[in-house]
Formats: sequence, structure tokens, C-alpha cells
Amino acid sequence: MNPAEQAMRKGAVSRPREIARQAYVYGLWLLFASIIVQFFLAGLGVLDNSSFFYWHVNVNGAVVGLLPLLLVAVGWFGRVPGRTLWLTAAVFGLVVLQSLLIAPYRNAATGWVRAIASLHVVNALFIFWVGLRLLEKAGRLTSR
Repeated sequence: MNPAEQAMRKGAVSRPREIARQAYVYGLWLLFASIIVQFFLAGLGVLDNSSFFYWHVNVNGAVVGLLPLLLVAVGWFGRVPGRTLWLTAAVFGLVVLQSLLIAPYRNAATGWVRAIASLHVVNALFIFWVGLRLLEKAGRLTSR
């Protein structure tokens, strides 16, 4: 089968789409690394110097929050399966939830309302788990 026939085959991916798919996979690895860095920065903020919270909240928090939106666009162009794209978008939603969960602590709430802020850590574990699932799916994308 010549290259023109192969390109006409159903499911064939063009070179730009293949590059987008590869960029998506590399982006997932970058996203997961930034999730790990988030845990590291939070730990440094608690156990070493509270100034690390600036990096945890403002700098790397923006990376973990916004990178998934960029990856959804790149993945869509690269024809990444829809469920994988939705899972990628879920990271953005979980990061938004992460910001909302810490609000009772920042607003000096008391009682059970302040206890809601403890779910911030649980949600972080969920973000980590979603990141692992995305890496698993990335492995399947590269083995095609």
C-alpha cells in the first residue's frame, strides 16, 4: 500500500495531528511532575518556611490549573479519545475545587465550616490519582 492509500485509510493520523498527540503526552508528564512539585512545595511550606506557600499557591498552582486546559486543546487537535480529554479537563475542575476547599481556612471560619478545609488535602490526593490515570492512558496513546 502506497503512502497516499495509507493516508486515506480510516483512522490515519496526519503528521501535525501526530505531533499534537506527542505534545499532549509530553504535556501529561509535565502536568504530573507539577503535581508532585505541588506536594513538595506544600511540605516545604509546612515544615520549613511558609514563604514556599507563595510558590505552591501562585506559581505552580497556576501551572497545575491552566496546563490541563492547554492540553485539552492540543489533545483535541491530536484526536485523543474523548474520555481522556474529559479526564484531563477534570484536573482543571479539581484545581478550582481545591481553591474553594481552602477558603474556610483563609477566611478564618470556625467549627465544622473550617473542617471543610481539611478536604483540601484529600482533593490533592484525588488530583494525584487522576494524574496517574492520565499517565496510564498516555502509555496507551504512545503504543498505538
